[in-house]
Amino acid sequence: MKMYPKSDSDVTSLDLSSPKRPTYYVQSPSRDSDKSSSVALTTHQTTPTESPSHPSIASRVSNGGGGGFRWKGRRKYHGGRWWPADKEEGGDGRYEDLYEDNRGVSIVTCRLILGVVATLSIFFLLCSVLFGASQSSPPIVYIKGVNVRSFYYGEGSDNTGVPTKIMNVKCSVVITTHNPSTLFGIHVSSTAVNLIYSRQFTLANARLKSYHQPKQSNHTSRINLIGSKVPLYGAGAELVASDNSGGVPVKLEFEIRSRANIVGNLVKSRHRKHLSCFFFISSYNTTFVKFTHKTCIS
Repeated sequence: MKMYPKSDSDVTSLDLSSPKRPTYYVQSPSRDSDKSSSVALTTHQTTPTESPSHPSIASRVSNGGGGGFRWKGRRKYHGGRWWPADKEEGGDGRYEDLYEDNRGVSIVTCRLILGVVATLSIFFLLCSVLFGASQSSPPIVYIKGVNVRSFYYGEGSDNTGVPTKIMNVKCSVVITTHNPSTLFGIHVSSTAVNLIYSRQFTLANARLKSYHQPKQSNHTSRINLIGSKVPLYGAGAELVASDNSGGVPVKLEFEIRSRANIVGNLVKSRHRKHLSCFFFISSYNTTFVKFTHKTCIS
């Protein structure tokens, strides 16, 4: 480009037509970092009165790059620098740590719950299998017979002095129980063993002494039935007639109970067997009365 010298007339005309215009500079401090302040040049104004009352858009450009404005929450000025409140007070980092901790606890809790559920499921499954196996093998009861030692009656009176026929009887019952279970032993007991005449008169009674029986074993018990001075009242004449005809019909009635502890006292298996045995006894023949498979019903 060539430079042409200006004449005096040109300079004079330029000075008269265009007076010197002042230039304004506005300095805006940055609040986002500790770097040097940026200086933005405002638009060239014709006169001081024509200068805008607000800084231009160029004066608002920060040093963050890209020209975008981001709100990062409340800031605090400390040590010559502006610090975000979340970093100084542990805002986001603390929440992230809390989230991580909670996530870890939840995983451990889930694993613990799953382990407990799995253990309980296996335990209940095992208990169910063992309980089913114990239910399929109840104890077997055999009654061989009754050994009648004495059986007689005569005239007498009851405890209140009322005259009536009275009876005395002594006999013993042989009972054998078999435990077929291959897994558990059983505890055996019974209700009262009653010798009954005419469905209402109990001539003698006793009780089986409880015992423990191992698995796959047999156990034989002897129960002594004793009746002393049993009043017969109006049934005395009928009993005498039956005895003279060949035998007095009586019934032996009781219930055998067994219990197997599968898992200590937590899971138990129980069985009950009610037995009623019908036979005849006579004062003329005090011998052993042998039972058959048709003698007793359950």
